[in-house]
Amino acid sequence: MTDATAIPVNLYANERELMIVTPMPGVAAEDISADVTNDGRLTLRAQMHGEGQERIDYILREWSYGPYQRTVELPFAVDASRANLSFGNGVLTLTLPRAERTSSAMLAVAPSGHARGMTAGHSGGRGGAQAD
Repeated sequence: MTDATAIPVNLYANERELMIVTPMPGVAAEDISADVTNDGRLTLRAQMHGEGQERIDYILREWSYGPYQRTVELPFAVDASRANLSFGNGVLTLTLPRAERTSSAMLAVAPSGHARGMTAGHSGGRGGAQAD
């Protein structure tokens, strides 16, 4: 992805999980992906949405429709296979459970705007994994 706009992120944690929240205006849920690597890096990406924007002769342009990309170092180990993602009103929220070691995963937001542990079929509940 070339010329991607860096997006601001908010990270916060509690005793069970890490939450990452970031605005991504002008993209569809299915155009968003997140990649957690074993070395504790998270990369968020979103593809361009709003085709034809590059042909507009802007008088003032203070925000864009993407593409977006941001990589951050995670403050502690997380289990990416049990990630919960949601996207609504132009805001992506990613929740990663704490873990002994970071597990890597490539994640995508479903067209509905929600995805839960897509790599492991985690339902987000406390009673164990089940398919969504």
